[in-house]
Amino acid sequence: MCLPKSNREAKGVCRQLQKEGKCMRIETIRLWEDRKDVELTMFLHIPDPLLQAPARKPAVIVCPGGAYQTCPRHGNEGDPVAMAFAIDGYQAFVLEYSVASKAPEGLTRLPAPLFDLGKAILTIREHAKEWDVDEEKITIAGFSAGAHLCSMYAATWHTELIAGHFGCEAAVLKPMAALLIYGLHDYVLQEAYNDGHPSFLTEQDINTPIFGSAHPPKEVLEACSPICQATINMPPVFLAAAADDGLVPAMHTLRLAEKLQSIGVPYECHLFQYGEHGFALGRNLFEPYKQELAHACAQWLPLAKVFLMHLISPETLKPEENPFLNLQPVQRDSKKE
Repeated sequence: MCLPKSNREAKGVCRQLQKEGKCMRIETIRLWEDRKDVELTMFLHIPDPLLQAPARKPAVIVCPGGAYQTCPRHGNEGDPVAMAFAIDGYQAFVLEYSVASKAPEGLTRLPAPLFDLGKAILTIREHAKEWDVDEEKITIAGFSAGAHLCSMYAATWHTELIAGHFGCEAAVLKPMAALLIYGLHDYVLQEAYNDGHPSFLTEQDINTPIFGSAHPPKEVLEACSPICQATINMPPVFLAAAADDGLVPAMHTLRLAEKLQSIGVPYECHLFQYGEHGFALGRNLFEPYKQELAHACAQWLPLAKVFLMHLISPETLKPEENPFLNLQPVQRDSKKE
Protein backbone atom coordinates (compact mmCIF):
# COMPACT_ATOMS: atom_id res chain seq x y z
CA MET A 1 0.00 0.00 0.00
CA CYS A 2 1.28 3.47 -0.82
CA LEU A 3 1.64 6.17 1.81
CA PRO A 4 -0.61 9.25 1.75
CA LYS A 5 1.10 11.97 -0.25
CA SER A 6 0.20 14.79 2.12
CA ASN A 7 -1.10 15.56 5.60
CA ARG A 8 -4.42 16.57 4.00
CA GLU A 9 -4.70 13.16 2.37
CA ALA A 10 -3.75 11.47 5.64
CA LYS A 11 -6.43 13.41 7.51
CA GLY A 12 -8.88 12.39 4.82
CA VAL A 13 -8.03 8.75 5.51
CA CYS A 14 -8.65 9.28 9.22
CA ARG A 15 -11.99 11.01 8.60
CA GLN A 16 -13.10 8.15 6.35
CA LEU A 17 -12.16 5.61 9.01
CA GLN A 18 -14.04 7.63 11.61
CA LYS A 19 -17.13 7.64 9.41
CA GLU A 20 -16.85 3.88 9.12
CA GLY A 21 -16.81 3.60 12.90
CA LYS A 22 -13.24 2.33 13.07
CA CYS A 23 -10.95 3.19 15.95
CA MET A 24 -7.73 1.78 14.51
CA ARG A 25 -5.93 2.06 11.22
CA ILE A 26 -4.11 -1.13 10.21
CA GLU A 27 -1.97 -0.95 7.08
CA THR A 28 1.14 -2.55 5.64
CA ILE A 29 3.59 -0.51 3.57
CA ARG A 30 6.82 -1.29 1.73
CA LEU A 31 9.90 0.36 3.17
CA TRP A 32 11.97 0.14 -0.01
CA GLU A 33 10.48 0.91 -3.43
CA ASP A 34 12.35 -1.95 -5.11
CA ARG A 35 11.71 -4.58 -2.41
CA LYS A 36 8.53 -6.54 -1.70
CA ASP A 37 9.89 -8.48 1.26
CA VAL A 38 10.65 -5.65 3.72
CA GLU A 39 7.41 -4.28 5.11
CA LEU A 40 6.17 -2.19 8.02
CA THR A 41 2.70 -2.90 9.39
CA MET A 42 1.10 -0.18 11.49
CA PHE A 43 -1.54 -0.38 14.19
CA LEU A 44 -2.54 3.26 14.62
CA HIS A 45 -5.13 4.71 16.94
CA ILE A 46 -7.56 6.98 15.10
CA PRO A 47 -7.89 10.36 16.86
CA ASP A 48 -11.30 10.95 18.39
CA PRO A 49 -12.77 14.01 16.64
CA LEU A 50 -14.45 15.07 19.90
CA LEU A 51 -11.39 14.76 22.14
CA GLN A 52 -8.22 16.73 21.59
CA ALA A 53 -5.29 14.62 22.80
CA PRO A 54 -2.77 16.60 24.89
CA ALA A 55 0.24 15.02 23.19
CA ARG A 56 1.28 12.67 20.44
CA LYS A 57 1.64 9.01 21.28
CA PRO A 58 4.79 6.99 21.88
CA ALA A 59 5.58 4.27 19.36
CA VAL A 60 7.05 0.78 19.44
CA ILE A 61 8.55 -1.16 16.53
CA VAL A 62 8.33 -4.93 17.03
CA CYS A 63 10.91 -7.17 15.34
CA PRO A 64 9.94 -10.88 15.42
CA GLY A 65 12.56 -13.63 15.60
CA GLY A 66 13.33 -16.47 13.21
CA ALA A 67 17.14 -16.86 13.09
CA TYR A 68 17.26 -14.42 10.14
CA GLN A 69 15.73 -17.26 8.12
CA THR A 70 12.15 -16.11 8.53
CA CYS A 71 10.31 -13.23 10.16
CA PRO A 72 6.68 -14.24 10.78
CA ARG A 73 4.66 -11.12 11.41
CA HIS A 74 1.59 -13.19 12.18
CA GLY A 75 3.44 -15.38 14.70
CA ASN A 76 3.32 -14.89 18.45
CA GLU A 77 6.27 -12.44 18.35
CA GLY A 78 4.70 -10.07 15.82
CA ASP A 79 1.17 -8.72 15.62
CA PRO A 80 0.10 -9.99 19.09
CA VAL A 81 2.98 -8.10 20.71
CA ALA A 82 2.21 -4.92 18.76
CA MET A 83 -1.43 -5.12 19.79
CA ALA A 84 -0.42 -5.69 23.42
CA PHE A 85 1.28 -2.29 23.30
CA ALA A 86 -1.47 -0.70 21.22
CA ILE A 87 -3.98 -1.52 23.94
CA ASP A 88 -2.06 0.86 26.21
CA GLY A 89 -2.12 3.71 23.71
CA TYR A 90 1.10 3.12 21.81
CA GLN A 91 1.22 3.53 18.06
CA ALA A 92 2.53 0.07 17.25
CA PHE A 93 4.44 -1.24 14.26
CA VAL A 94 5.75 -4.64 13.16
CA LEU A 95 8.85 -4.75 10.97
CA GLU A 96 9.37 -7.60 8.54
CA TYR A 97 13.07 -7.18 7.88
CA SER A 98 15.43 -8.90 5.43
CA VAL A 99 15.49 -12.69 5.98
CA ALA A 100 16.81 -15.61 3.93
CA SER A 101 13.42 -17.10 3.05
CA LYS A 102 12.12 -13.93 1.40
CA ALA A 103 14.92 -11.53 0.48
CA PRO A 104 16.85 -11.62 -2.80
CA GLU A 105 20.11 -13.55 -2.49
CA GLY A 106 22.79 -11.62 -0.67
CA LEU A 107 20.43 -9.03 0.80
CA THR A 108 20.10 -10.73 4.18
CA ARG A 109 23.76 -10.33 5.05
CA LEU A 110 24.44 -7.98 7.94
CA PRO A 111 24.17 -4.99 8.05
CA ALA A 112 21.17 -5.13 5.64
CA PRO A 113 18.57 -5.79 8.39
CA LEU A 114 20.03 -2.87 10.37
CA PHE A 115 19.29 -0.60 7.43
CA ASP A 116 15.70 -1.92 7.41
CA LEU A 117 15.25 -0.91 11.05
CA GLY A 118 16.85 2.47 10.47
CA LYS A 119 14.56 3.04 7.49
CA ALA A 120 11.55 2.13 9.65
CA ILE A 121 12.52 4.73 12.26
CA LEU A 122 13.09 7.40 9.61
CA THR A 123 9.74 6.58 7.97
CA ILE A 124 7.89 6.90 11.24
CA ARG A 125 9.62 10.20 12.00
CA GLU A 126 8.79 11.47 8.51
CA HIS A 127 5.09 10.74 9.04
CA ALA A 128 5.01 11.49 12.76
CA LYS A 129 2.37 14.20 12.47
CA GLU A 130 -0.11 12.25 10.35
CA TRP A 131 0.47 9.06 12.34
CA ASP A 132 0.18 10.93 15.67
CA VAL A 133 3.61 9.74 16.88
CA ASP A 134 6.00 11.49 19.23
CA GLU A 135 9.15 11.03 17.15
CA GLU A 136 11.38 11.34 20.23
CA LYS A 137 9.67 8.38 21.89
CA ILE A 138 10.17 5.48 19.50
CA THR A 139 11.09 2.17 21.14
CA ILE A 140 12.48 -0.87 19.33
CA ALA A 141 11.51 -4.32 20.64
CA GLY A 142 12.91 -7.61 19.41
CA PHE A 143 12.73 -11.33 20.07
CA SER A 144 15.58 -13.81 19.47
CA ALA A 145 17.10 -12.79 16.10
CA GLY A 146 14.86 -9.71 16.22
CA ALA A 147 16.40 -8.91 19.61
CA HIS A 148 19.87 -9.28 18.08
CA LEU A 149 18.80 -6.85 15.36
CA CYS A 150 17.51 -4.33 17.92
CA SER A 151 20.53 -4.82 20.18
CA MET A 152 22.98 -4.36 17.32
CA TYR A 153 21.08 -1.32 16.09
CA ALA A 154 21.01 0.18 19.59
CA ALA A 155 24.80 -0.23 19.73
CA THR A 156 25.56 1.21 16.27
CA TRP A 157 22.84 3.74 15.36
CA HIS A 158 25.28 6.64 15.75
CA THR A 159 28.15 5.14 13.78
CA GLU A 160 29.22 5.56 10.20
CA LEU A 161 27.74 2.12 9.54
CA ILE A 162 24.18 3.40 10.07
CA ALA A 163 24.20 7.20 10.09
CA GLY A 164 26.71 7.24 7.25
CA HIS A 165 24.58 4.89 5.18
CA PHE A 166 21.54 7.18 5.40
CA GLY A 167 23.54 10.39 5.16
CA CYS A 168 21.59 12.07 7.95
CA GLU A 169 22.21 13.41 11.42
CA ALA A 170 22.72 10.50 13.78
CA ALA A 171 20.28 11.92 16.34
CA VAL A 172 17.24 11.19 14.15
CA LEU A 173 18.16 7.49 14.11
CA LYS A 174 18.33 7.04 17.88
CA PRO A 175 15.54 5.03 19.53
CA MET A 176 14.26 6.03 22.95
CA ALA A 177 14.79 2.52 24.31
CA ALA A 178 15.40 -1.10 23.30
CA LEU A 179 13.45 -4.09 24.63
CA LEU A 180 15.52 -7.23 24.08
CA ILE A 181 13.69 -10.48 24.76
CA TYR A 182 15.76 -13.72 24.80
CA GLY A 183 18.21 -12.15 22.39
CA LEU A 184 21.48 -13.34 20.88
CA HIS A 185 24.08 -10.75 21.85
CA ASP A 186 27.38 -12.63 21.48
CA TYR A 187 27.97 -14.71 18.34
CA VAL A 188 31.26 -16.09 19.69
CA LEU A 189 29.38 -17.47 22.68
CA GLN A 190 26.61 -18.84 20.45
CA GLU A 191 28.98 -20.63 18.08
CA ALA A 192 30.69 -22.33 21.02
CA TYR A 193 27.31 -23.27 22.49
CA ASN A 194 26.08 -24.69 19.18
CA ASP A 195 29.10 -26.99 18.99
CA GLY A 196 28.03 -28.75 22.16
CA HIS A 197 24.27 -28.45 21.81
CA PRO A 198 23.01 -29.68 18.42
CA SER A 199 19.53 -28.45 17.45
CA PHE A 200 17.37 -28.08 14.37
CA LEU A 201 19.21 -24.82 13.72
CA THR A 202 22.67 -26.40 13.73
CA GLU A 203 21.52 -28.98 11.20
CA GLN A 204 21.33 -26.28 8.52
CA ASP A 205 23.61 -23.51 7.38
CA ILE A 206 22.12 -20.42 8.98
CA ASN A 207 25.39 -18.47 8.99
CA THR A 208 25.93 -17.94 5.27
CA PRO A 209 22.84 -15.73 4.75
CA ILE A 210 23.95 -13.59 7.72
CA PHE A 211 27.75 -13.49 7.40
CA GLY A 212 28.41 -14.73 3.88
CA SER A 213 30.22 -17.78 5.25
CA ALA A 214 29.20 -20.96 7.04
CA HIS A 215 32.19 -20.61 9.38
CA PRO A 216 32.96 -16.91 9.81
CA PRO A 217 36.20 -15.99 11.63
CA LYS A 218 36.11 -14.70 15.18
CA GLU A 219 36.65 -11.07 14.16
CA VAL A 220 33.52 -11.20 11.97
CA LEU A 221 31.50 -12.76 14.79
CA GLU A 222 32.67 -10.05 17.17
CA ALA A 223 31.89 -7.30 14.67
CA CYS A 224 28.30 -8.58 14.58
CA SER A 225 27.99 -9.06 18.33
CA PRO A 226 26.25 -6.24 20.24
CA ILE A 227 28.19 -7.10 23.39
CA CYS A 228 31.39 -6.16 21.54
CA GLN A 229 29.92 -2.99 20.00
CA ALA A 230 28.08 -1.59 23.03
CA THR A 231 29.05 1.91 24.16
CA ILE A 232 27.62 4.60 26.40
CA ASN A 233 25.68 5.82 23.33
CA MET A 234 23.19 2.97 23.67
CA PRO A 235 19.69 3.99 24.74
CA PRO A 236 18.20 2.50 27.93
CA VAL A 237 17.82 -1.27 27.58
CA PHE A 238 15.25 -3.73 28.96
CA LEU A 239 16.39 -7.36 29.01
CA ALA A 240 14.39 -10.53 29.60
CA ALA A 241 15.14 -14.23 29.11
CA ALA A 242 14.44 -17.67 30.55
CA ALA A 243 17.08 -19.61 32.50
CA ASP A 244 16.02 -22.85 30.82
CA ASP A 245 16.48 -21.52 27.27
CA GLY A 246 18.07 -24.39 25.38
CA LEU A 247 18.52 -22.59 22.07
CA VAL A 248 19.98 -19.18 22.92
CA PRO A 249 21.36 -19.54 26.47
CA ALA A 250 20.44 -16.94 29.06
CA MET A 251 24.14 -16.14 29.43
CA HIS A 252 23.71 -13.82 26.42
CA THR A 253 21.35 -11.67 28.48
CA LEU A 254 23.50 -11.83 31.62
CA ARG A 255 26.68 -10.91 29.77
CA LEU A 256 25.04 -7.97 28.05
CA ALA A 257 23.65 -6.80 31.39
CA GLU A 258 27.17 -7.01 32.83
CA LYS A 259 28.52 -4.99 29.89
CA LEU A 260 25.84 -2.33 30.25
CA GLN A 261 26.55 -2.10 33.98
CA SER A 262 30.26 -1.64 33.34
CA ILE A 263 29.86 1.13 30.76
CA GLY A 264 27.02 2.98 32.51
CA VAL A 265 24.07 2.39 30.17
CA PRO A 266 20.71 2.43 32.02
CA TYR A 267 19.16 -1.04 31.92
CA GLU A 268 16.79 -3.45 33.59
CA CYS A 269 17.28 -7.23 33.49
CA HIS A 270 14.78 -10.01 34.25
CA LEU A 271 15.71 -13.69 34.19
CA PHE A 272 12.79 -16.08 34.60
CA GLN A 273 13.22 -19.66 35.79
CA TYR A 274 11.03 -21.16 33.06
CA GLY A 275 9.99 -20.16 29.58
CA GLU A 276 12.43 -21.84 27.22
CA HIS A 277 13.15 -20.08 23.93
CA GLY A 278 10.31 -18.27 22.21
CA PHE A 279 7.99 -17.58 25.14
CA ALA A 280 6.88 -14.31 23.47
CA LEU A 281 4.00 -12.96 25.59
CA GLY A 282 4.38 -15.86 28.02
CA ARG A 283 0.99 -17.37 27.27
CA ASN A 284 0.28 -20.99 26.43
CA LEU A 285 1.06 -21.42 22.72
CA PHE A 286 -2.12 -23.30 21.86
CA GLU A 287 -4.53 -21.89 24.44
CA PRO A 288 -3.35 -18.34 25.17
CA TYR A 289 -6.77 -17.37 26.46
CA LYS A 290 -6.31 -19.62 29.52
CA GLN A 291 -4.73 -17.29 32.06
CA GLU A 292 -3.94 -20.16 34.43
CA LEU A 293 -1.58 -21.62 31.82
CA ALA A 294 0.50 -18.45 31.55
CA HIS A 295 4.11 -18.64 32.71
CA ALA A 296 5.83 -16.24 35.10
CA CYS A 297 7.82 -14.98 32.12
CA ALA A 298 4.58 -13.31 30.94
CA GLN A 299 5.40 -10.62 33.47
CA TRP A 300 8.07 -9.18 31.21
CA LEU A 301 5.39 -7.21 29.36
CA PRO A 302 3.96 -5.22 32.31
CA LEU A 303 7.49 -4.76 33.62
CA ALA A 304 8.60 -3.39 30.26
CA LYS A 305 5.63 -1.03 30.13
CA VAL A 306 6.59 0.42 33.52
CA PHE A 307 10.20 0.70 32.32
CA LEU A 308 9.02 2.67 29.27
CA MET A 309 6.56 4.77 31.30
CA HIS A 310 9.43 6.11 33.40
CA LEU A 311 11.29 7.10 30.22
CA ILE A 312 8.24 8.64 28.56
CA SER A 313 7.18 10.48 31.72
CA PRO A 314 10.17 10.92 34.06
CA GLU A 315 7.91 12.52 36.65
CA THR A 316 6.41 9.06 37.29
CA LEU A 317 9.73 7.86 38.68
CA LYS A 318 10.81 9.02 42.11
CA PRO A 319 14.03 7.26 43.11
CA GLU A 320 14.16 6.41 46.78
CA GLU A 321 17.00 7.78 48.84
CA ASN A 322 19.47 5.27 50.15
CA PRO A 323 18.66 5.03 53.89
CA PHE A 324 22.17 3.81 54.69
CA LEU A 325 23.89 6.95 53.45
CA ASN A 326 22.82 9.00 56.47
CA LEU A 327 23.50 6.40 59.16
CA GLN A 328 25.80 7.57 61.92
CA PRO A 329 28.51 5.25 63.20
CA VAL A 330 27.59 3.49 66.43
CA GLN A 331 29.34 5.02 69.42
CA ARG A 332 30.67 2.57 71.96
CA ASP A 333 30.16 3.24 75.66
CA SER A 334 33.70 3.25 77.04
CA LYS A 335 32.44 3.18 80.65
CA LYS A 336 30.84 -0.25 80.13
CA GLU A 337 34.13 -1.54 78.77
